[in-house]
Amino acid sequence: MGWIVFLAFMVFVIVSGIRRAQRAGQWSWSKFAFSLGFAAVECLLVSSPLIFMNTNSPYFIPVYIATWVVALGLFVWFIIAARHWKLPDGRTSLEADRAGRQGQ
Repeated sequence: MGWIVFLAFMVFVIVSGIRRAQRAGQWSWSKFAFSLGFAAVECLLVSSPLIFMNTNSPYFIPVYIATWVVALGLFVWFIIAARHWKLPDGRTSLEADRAGRQGQ
């Protein structure tokens, strides 16, 4: 039962964030789709040792730790790359964030 409440809360947060970004002119559906795809690849990367390896193998723990290290490195790269994405008006997301904070 608790997961349903959590899921509803997450949907609310996501929809409100999308609406806020659309009002500010900082929304792009293609970048949203790319972000979802990247998240799917990260989940596949982290769960693949659980699916394809024997968990009793002596190599399981080192391989599982390595996949988490790679996933975290890719996540850091994704954050850095996303900060330089261009918005429809030509500004980067960092420039738009700075302008939004100065306007508050």
